[in-house]
Amino acid sequence: MKTKSIALLLLVILLQNCTPEFEKTPEETVEYIQDDITTLVVPDGHDLRPLALQNTSINLSEESRADMVNIKMYKVENDTNILLYEGFIDKEKSISSITKIPNHVELIAVQADLATGTREWIVTPSELQNVVIEDEEIIDDEESKTATVTKLSARINNDPPTWNCNDYDSFNGNDDGSYSITNTSTQGINVNQNTTIYICDGGSWSPSYLNDNNNNLTIYVAQGGTLKLSGTVNSTIYNEGTFNGVNLGMNKNSSFESWGTTNITGNLNTNSEDLNVYAGVFNVSGSLNLNSDGKFENDGGQVNIGGHLTISGNFDNEENSSLNVAGNFTVNSRGDFKNECQTIISGNFINNNDVNFRNASYTVISGSLTNNSNTDFKLREGSILKCKSIMSNDKIEGNRGYSVIETGSITFNGNNKFEGNLDICSDYYTDKMGDNDVLNTCSTFISAGTCSPGYNAVTDNDNDGVVEGVDVDDSNPNVSSYNYPQGKDTYFTSLYEDLYPCMGDYDLNDLVHNYSYQEGVNKNGTITEIAFDFKFPAMGANFNNSFVLRVVDEDDNAVLNLNNSDAYSSSEITRIHDTQNNTTLFTFNNLKTIYTDNKGAIINTVKIDYDNIPVISGTVTKINGAYDEFILKNGEIGQEIHPIYNSFHSNYPALNKPSMYNDSSNFLNCSDNSSGNNLFVNSNKFPWVLNDLPIDLPWAKEGVSILEAYPNFDDFVILNPGLDWYSDKNGNRNNDKLNN
Repeated sequence: MKTKSIALLLLVILLQNCTPEFEKTPEETVEYIQDDITTLVVPDGHDLRPLALQNTSINLSEESRADMVNIKMYKVENDTNILLYEGFIDKEKSISSITKIPNHVELIAVQADLATGTREWIVTPSELQNVVIEDEEIIDDEESKTATVTKLSARINNDPPTWNCNDYDSFNGNDDGSYSITNTSTQGINVNQNTTIYICDGGSWSPSYLNDNNNNLTIYVAQGGTLKLSGTVNSTIYNEGTFNGVNLGMNKNSSFESWGTTNITGNLNTNSEDLNVYAGVFNVSGSLNLNSDGKFENDGGQVNIGGHLTISGNFDNEENSSLNVAGNFTVNSRGDFKNECQTIISGNFINNNDVNFRNASYTVISGSLTNNSNTDFKLREGSILKCKSIMSNDKIEGNRGYSVIETGSITFNGNNKFEGNLDICSDYYTDKMGDNDVLNTCSTFISAGTCSPGYNAVTDNDNDGVVEGVDVDDSNPNVSSYNYPQGKDTYFTSLYEDLYPCMGDYDLNDLVHNYSYQEGVNKNGTITEIAFDFKFPAMGANFNNSFVLRVVDEDDNAVLNLNNSDAYSSSEITRIHDTQNNTTLFTFNNLKTIYTDNKGAIINTVKIDYDNIPVISGTVTKINGAYDEFILKNGEIGQEIHPIYNSFHSNYPALNKPSMYNDSSNFLNCSDNSSGNNLFVNSNKFPWVLNDLPIDLPWAKEGVSILEAYPNFDDFVILNPGLDWYSDKNGNRNNDKLNN
């Protein structure tokens, strides 16, 4: 299809029998190339914009610890990340309706600022249809695999048991069997052989005596059932109902698992290796002493200690759990404490061995924190620790996402200090107390979640429903996210042919527009304002074309402001409102004044006369959802030249037709063959504007057809609508015919 053609001289060629209002009069002799654009026919349904937009479906997992997080999405090109979207996402809203991905992008990076740090997904555009943002499962390299396997096993088997009371005889005080209790019983028992007692709904057992020296008794307490014990426990107990204990002791071989309510009056002294609270509440009115053989896992419940908590064994306060201690909290020299959710201590915290606050946990100590241990004190993965003061004999370490320590006075013994990803919120902090990674800003954002109220996440200054730290502009109620359709600091290009309604030379250099937009999007996903960067590197010949930025503006209150006017004056911009279509037109007149006072000058189409291409920057506020662009030939009202139909403006039909001011006599005149939705096209379905070219690309020299400048353009039209015909590779460009 490529016919490389015959050179003529000086504006002889017009591919249709039309005469523009002004002849193009270049200042020097130029070669004009006649090519076969008139023999090409654009196939039905073929969009000449080399831009296919990929729908996205990015959702926040229902299991996320935070209800709302900040998301950034980048296109990855040549190992460079170019920002496409920055804003909020919550469990109710996908970002599928907000941002699109240009064609020819091979990889997308999706980053989520989670409480545990920033997590990244690298996906192809097609995989964006099913991205779920979820908290990263982190396995600590310093923990043994055995401990991890044990923990996962416990989570898999933490459902309460089920049974049928009708399957068992009524309990009569005998052992060696399975028995049920359906009413109130005080029957005592001596257990010498394996025995199971089921306390059913409505049943209650408060044995007058219980001897189970060899751990042969298993007790099941159903919902609605009650068990009361005192003294030393050697049995296995599964509690879904109510367990009442008085000054209780639990031996090493005993086991207690609870999904219901546990009330212990007095103290609890336990050596049990299997004490688990999976749900419900576990109350101790006095103190709890966890001895060296003991293991206590709070794996989804609420544990309340009315006195002191002393740990010489292993205590895990796991995800979705809370621990409240009214007195002092002491970890002895053989003790181990992990907080993965919420711990509130009304007294002091004294550590003599090993503690680890992780998993975006939240810890509040009303008194002081004293770390006597020579083992690292760890605060990780977006955790928050608040206390009155800190004294430590070893370093306090943060990693895997910044954590926050809010405290008063700070004392380190020896050469110890804070290390790693920590933000220390304290007036007593000095630079000598931390390494280079440690911050002293009080500004770190940590998402709120089921365990933690978050940090810097509890305010919504502009009351737009998106909290501070997630909201990209918490001083603007109209903007909670930013969308960058071209990529941040990246330009796309539109090329205009101004001989409309005649095809002319189809060199598409009569106005070359480079543009980059930042769209301000509200919580509902509607564009409310835009920031723009415009460049106009080429501007044809004698025509003094005007550029129009059109916005949907139902209330006629949209406002445009230039950020700078060094190269172009805001006085050149006119504003008119289209009352028929509820749009406002901001017209950039006399663009050639960027370069020269000569309105008939040829600007960079024959050759590059102006190397400095100024940027015009500004904002438009009070938009009602969408915007587009077109030009006015020679700056004349009514002489509109628009891009072809844009399916992505289907919800804004006003943007897929000319304004109320357009001169419709141009339709079906000369080369124009407009009808229905196919406006501003010729009989071969070619437009007068090639837009959304996803690159800041060079344009054809004066009189050079797009086919001659870009030899693969006809293959793109006829054979391959996905062809990358414009970039500087694969012989796409005839550089001798381009203004580079």
